[in-house]
Amino acid sequence: MKKEMNKGFSLVELIIVIAIMAVLVGLLAPQYLRFVNNSKVSTDISNAQELATAFNVAFADGKIASGSWSGAGGSSLTVSGVSSTQWPQGKYKPASTTWQIVCDDNGVKKIEFGSTAIWPDASAYETFKK
Repeated sequence: MKKEMNKGFSLVELIIVIAIMAVLVGLLAPQYLRFVNNSKVSTDISNAQELATAFNVAFADGKIASGSWSGAGGSSLTVSGVSSTQWPQGKYKPASTTWQIVCDDNGVKKIEFGSTAIWPDASAYETFKK
């Protein structure tokens, strides 16, 4: 009668594989979180450009006037509702989760998110990329 050989993994082999996987996860997790944060910042900048375009088109078509809505300090619109829990812990977490759109008679003057200007010049906001 022939003995069957057990062809499974030994405990040492399994521990080595788990250790290698733990090291890989430890190295890749920060990169993944950085990628998620950078994509959120890029999305905010893109959204601000789309908002500015939409408002400027509405101004040009005469569908809205700068005095038709108001807020503190002139014609402005505040849009809130972004949950701060959507942001990963790290270098950037918005102090405020509101969009502030400021217009004058010629259209959109500036757009801020979390009190940082992101339109027309997003260079200050780009610094939140890791």
